[in-house]
Amino acid sequence: MTTSTIRLNIAELQLESGLTLLAVQNPLVATFACAVSLDIRPGAESADRCGLANLVGDCLDEGTERFDALELATAVESIGGGIEGSSRGGMVQCPAESQREGVELLREVLFKPTFPGQEVRRVQGEVLTEILSDEDDPRAVAGRRFRAEVYGEHPLGRPAQGTRESIAAMKPKHLRAFHDEFWKPANGYVAASGPDTPERMLAMLKKTFASFRGKTPKQAALPEVALPLRSRDMHVPMAREQVHVYLGHAGVRRTDPDYYALSVMDHVLGTGPGFTSRCSKKLRDEQGLCYSVSAGITPSAAEETGMFTAYIGTSPEHRQKAIDGFLAEIERIRREPPTAEELEDVQDYLTGSFVFGLERNSNLAAYAIRAKRYGLGFDFLHNYPEIIRGITREQVLAAAIAHLHPERMITVSAGAS
Repeated sequence: MTTSTIRLNIAELQLESGLTLLAVQNPLVATFACAVSLDIRPGAESADRCGLANLVGDCLDEGTERFDALELATAVESIGGGIEGSSRGGMVQCPAESQREGVELLREVLFKPTFPGQEVRRVQGEVLTEILSDEDDPRAVAGRRFRAEVYGEHPLGRPAQGTRESIAAMKPKHLRAFHDEFWKPANGYVAASGPDTPERMLAMLKKTFASFRGKTPKQAALPEVALPLRSRDMHVPMAREQVHVYLGHAGVRRTDPDYYALSVMDHVLGTGPGFTSRCSKKLRDEQGLCYSVSAGITPSAAEETGMFTAYIGTSPEHRQKAIDGFLAEIERIRREPPTAEELEDVQDYLTGSFVFGLERNSNLAAYAIRAKRYGLGFDFLHNYPEIIRGITREQVLAAAIAHLHPERMITVSAGAS
């Protein structure tokens, strides 16, 4: 399958509330998916309530105005579907014949939750257990500290899951207040994908979501994510045999004009399939420092600035050797463009694998939302191969020079000293 064999029929409609409806026809399936993604930004929750947005998402299906948790689970099961919430929306998947019932249930879950005390406390307990588990995991400890060091005062520097203190202090009233304030339609998206015509799906979505209204909440101004003035290196000692190392700095947004050149750079440097990237060849194959190694700047690029992140798990005596190896490869890709063979291999992989992420209805719905949110256009599916094939070795080199800063890297590790 190639992008040339897929022809997506997509339609859109913006409601007066500011909610944009999207419909993608996928005629060769008997299933249906509908995703909702609202304009809930990182600054919506305060520092002392970090983890609140995630907890709201986790508790959406714990009871609504019409159903308690068990009744809701039974209703979803009766249509052969599944519903999940998130920090800014949610999704339903079900057989196409039950799409109307599925969308109605999704609306109920997302916009009519009650956050009953007993269920909220149970979910809080589960989240606290996960946080405690992460505190004993050196990779999670290093990753969380690395993120905090890169983002500083920006809300993205806080743990999305929350802290023991913030989660323990939350009550159902905090979840209700957050939901009431921020779950609003303006600048939000609802995307459906299934075998029905886009016009019929749009009509169904309009009927379901036309009554979803509300005043647009005030968005907090977010600080810029700055590069560090100089390199920093820190280690969190833990009683483990290995050491987990993160290295990097602030990255780019998804809308950065260098995004596609950086995507090619990532695959040459450290995110290529298998063990074909430069970092994998050097640190794993040649030096035998690890099994898992990665480096990239585009995976985290989104509405806000992402991170350039390099990761390796290695033995403590090889910590500095691994860091030096990363820095050498970063310097090299800022000095030496990809070879013609490297470029061709990455272009073949990216253009060949892209289409496989669009086989499921859930991915098609998410694709439609991304296309709108980032201004890609619905024809992006067909333009993408041409964009990637048009990237030159010189563009990759220029993007690496502009966006990688080996002299200003933050290094955080956790584990054995």
